[in-house]
Amino acid sequence: MSEHILEMAKARVRINDGKIEILSDPGIGFCPLRRDLYGILEESQESVERVLQIHMGQCGMYGPARVLEMDEKPVSFGASEILSDGMKEGLLDAAVLACEGAGSVIVSRPDVLQAIGAHMTGLIRTEPIAEIQDGLEAKDSILLDRNAELNQLKAFEKAMAMGFKKIAVTLEGEDAPDAAALRRRGEDLRVATIILAVHTTGVTSSQAEALAESCDLVWSCASKAVREEARERALLQMGLAIPVFAFTLTGKRLLLNRAMHFSGQLVMHRATLPLAPEDKQPRPLI
Repeated sequence: MSEHILEMAKARVRINDGKIEILSDPGIGFCPLRRDLYGILEESQESVERVLQIHMGQCGMYGPARVLEMDEKPVSFGASEILSDGMKEGLLDAAVLACEGAGSVIVSRPDVLQAIGAHMTGLIRTEPIAEIQDGLEAKDSILLDRNAELNQLKAFEKAMAMGFKKIAVTLEGEDAPDAAALRRRGEDLRVATIILAVHTTGVTSSQAEALAESCDLVWSCASKAVREEARERALLQMGLAIPVFAFTLTGKRLLLNRAMHFSGQLVMHRATLPLAPEDKQPRPLI
């Protein structure tokens, strides 16, 4: 038996022993990425449950048959896609990720990184699943602990203690203070620290400002505040529907590296940011 609490489309969800319970309505009505991936034209409790069923059926998420290796990149400019390509090129040697059933995990293989992050969304609390934990350890990953604790700062400290020198850490948008703490700690110990903010829908203006000050990459999700912050500070934007913004040269390098690995056609041109056509954005922006 294991219980997991998460957010998807800003709806609160509980998964208890493989059974999905939607605890609140979605906070957004439309997401262009979810339309493209799943054909969803209007978000509802039913659409959230359907997508989770797909993740559980195809990838074994929230259960003992969890897929832990993946080369497929379903999202053009997602965090796991960008980080796994960066790891292949030596831009990072470890990533601290959140994984259901395992908590905070230190990952050093690109295929494992991609498997964990490809469909992960807004994990708030999780409980141990032994098969996931054992599988990750067998694939050279390091658990923060066996209790499935979610604590990215503690996992970052453990990664440094293990000898990693170029460490990426994913944070949720509401963890803005942690981004500043990570940046200071990495600078103090002269460890290259790459900070990514995901799941930013609903962050306040002050949180968005803090993320822009400390993070290398910030995903806009359905956040109005992040888009406004990008107007003043972003160096590079990748994507239109759910733009990801680079706020540092390190973030810019990671995005350009993803462009190098991307198999489809791309266009690059000078623009005032954010370049976000209204008809391609989530609704509403909050």
